[in-house]
Amino acid sequence: METHLQNIIEKVGALFIRYGIKSVTMDDIARHLGISKKTIYTYVKDKNELVEMVVNEQVNKHLHANAFPPDSNMNALDELLLVYKNAREMLMNTNPGYQYDLKKYYPKLCAKYSSFKKEHLFEKIKNNLIKGKKEGIYRAEINEDIIAHMHASRNYYAEETSRDEMALLMTPEAFRELFIYHMHAVLNREGLELLNQKNFFQFN
Repeated sequence: METHLQNIIEKVGALFIRYGIKSVTMDDIARHLGISKKTIYTYVKDKNELVEMVVNEQVNKHLHANAFPPDSNMNALDELLLVYKNAREMLMNTNPGYQYDLKKYYPKLCAKYSSFKKEHLFEKIKNNLIKGKKEGIYRAEINEDIIAHMHASRNYYAEETSRDEMALLMTPEAFRELFIYHMHAVLNREGLELLNQKNFFQFN
């Protein structure tokens, strides 16, 4: 039964990401899955419970996409670029309405996971900043606590905006600009030279 439930969560999550949460009904879900609503209700009691399961799964994927790799052989800049590539790919496949619906119709759930994501990202970003300073490619004078807090808070502040503002801030284009801004703020001359050698943003 766990396998079937996981399959339902993944497929419903894809629906929510593509169309948003509010516009997708239980009838839509049943048709998409090719099963009856009665069968769905053997796994969940209502749409609210299903949304919570789906959001939990999506948050785990989000955290994984934004997780800095454990490979100690990678320098801090390469870690950042890998995180950028994974997170941007996720944004490209996500309807901004998904986050807006979560905020508007499931505020407690949204607040819970926004806080969790913020705390998770803060620690990962801070560790990356410390690593980059030790490697001599980040500015030695930056305050990693402040920078990590500001960067980790970006998604939280975006979730407090209007639907139109969120549609702009949560796009891959906006993410790209903010990420470049972040790197130019933390990289020193050696780090910037290393970034330019990669020509990374010419193709991403």
